[in-house]
Amino acid sequence: YKGRAGRKPLLLALKGRVIDVSAGADFYGPGGPYGIFAGKDASKGFAMMSLKEEDAHSDLTGVDDDHLKILDDWYSKLTGKYPTVGHVA
Repeated sequence: YKGRAGRKPLLLALKGRVIDVSAGADFYGPGGPYGIFAGKDASKGFAMMSLKEEDAHSDLTGVDDDHLKILDDWYSKLTGKYPTVGHVA
């Protein structure tokens, strides 16, 4: 969910794990600098440190080990800070 209807949680996923980033709405909500990641598994965008729409997806095909390490760092940071609410099927 992208956080556009007020009372619903603001969600994003990394590596298939859905987290509630509502507490970080200034960053991940509409108009926020990382709002492009809301409502989807944006693993590649985090891995590549890219804010391009075409990179905001879960397919990690062709991503090198250095960028996978960056993804792992983001995963640890965000899953340690925000609650997990599910997993992408």
